Amino acid sequence: MGGVINRIVLTQAPPYALPVEWFDGAVLFWGGETGGQASHVWSYLQVLGHCGILDRIAGMVVGVPYAIDGLGSPDESPNLQEIVLDDLGNRDIPVLGNVEFGHAGPNLPMPVGIRVALDAQQRSLSLLEPAVRPLTVTGPGC
Repeated sequence: MGGVINRIVLTQAPPYALPVEWFDGAVLFWGGETGGQASHVWSYLQVLGHCGILDRIAGMVVGVPYAIDGLGSPDESPNLQEIVLDDLGNRDIPVLGNVEFGHAGPNLPMPVGIRVALDAQQRSLSLLEPAVRPLTVTGPGC
């Protein structure tokens, strides 16, 4: 499954929200949060579903959860995989989970706005174009 990599944004603030069309064919990546509550993860994904973003993406990459209270706890709370699958419902998109990127621990850089190929069966995410391009400067004094 191919797409353009994008990142999660909180869409509760409509004047600042990205247009949902920007997510057409995107590979949405999120995670790597440190701390917080499992219920917040569920809530954020619900918002993305209700505003139509989950219906437009071509795939999802989820980081490793660090110190999220209520994930798979002894009182039989759902784990992250169960929360993600519940929020995705019947949407048939590939999901790659427990990827080391984000704010904690060792992490991979996740470039925004480039084409990628996501294969959840092979557990691979391939960049299909350079993440960095040479800077060309023109004008006076150059």
